[in-house]
Amino acid sequence: MLALFIFEVVFLPLYLLSPKILHRYDLLTENRFGLIVTSYLSVMISTASQLFPTLSLGRIIGLILSVLFLFPGYFIAKWIYRQILLRSKQ
Repeated sequence: MLALFIFEVVFLPLYLLSPKILHRYDLLTENRFGLIVTSYLSVMISTASQLFPTLSLGRIIGLILSVLFLFPGYFIAKWIYRQILLRSKQ
């Protein structure tokens, strides 16, 4: 599991390069950006929570955080998209 977590952290810039490419060709929308960011963060947190023993506090907190990143994180990512990427177009 540690190798998978390190793999995710090392390739984070490559993964986040896809929204930049989509933005360049005007294919990126708020919804796509929100889904890309929240899904990656949820997968990364759930992988990190697997590093803790079963039924430990770290694993339970990690699983709760992965669910919490799905709902409010989606709207926060959409807000970040509007603040950063839509301002750069103007």
